[in-house]
Amino acid sequence: MSALGGIAEVAIGGITIPASMLSEVAIDLTEGTRSRDTLAGTFTSPSGTLETATVTFTIYLPSIDYLKDIFPSRYNAPSAPQLTGNLIWDTQACGLQDSSPVNIHYTCEPNDNNDMFIYNGRLQMNFSPTLNATDDLMLEVIVHAQPDENGRVYRLGTGDLTAVSIFDPETQTTVPVDES
Repeated sequence: MSALGGIAEVAIGGITIPASMLSEVAIDLTEGTRSRDTLAGTFTSPSGTLETATVTFTIYLPSIDYLKDIFPSRYNAPSAPQLTGNLIWDTQACGLQDSSPVNIHYTCEPNDNNDMFIYNGRLQMNFSPTLNATDDLMLEVIVHAQPDENGRVYRLGTGDLTAVSIFDPETQTTVPVDES
């Protein structure tokens, strides 16, 4: 038996960020605990609630305009003849939050059996570039998992328990695998 690992990609906002553009993907899914103090000692057990549910990934940017797909609500599209737009974080905006399902998939897997999925992720940017002659431009995205309308936050494993499936980045849903 071999350990699970390998090349991964991140699907977010209707696009797939390929492994060749990712520096790393760090997942922090921590269940909370509760303790009770008794005369026999302190006993700690899992609470069944999430204390932390985040995914952090670092992207090598091909251009600043690439961020339009990750932060669409902050993107201002160009008009002719300009070909690129811009993104603005505005102190006057009232709680503007980008939100999207996020799926992490091992590219060598033919299905979603080992995927990691956030139902509703709120996106936070950390842009701290170092401009020099040797490093590519990078941006860190932190995804804070939020409950969806059914209370689901995170899924490890397949999205369909009745058929072989895969996550479709365009529709941002799990679809059956075409096995023909």
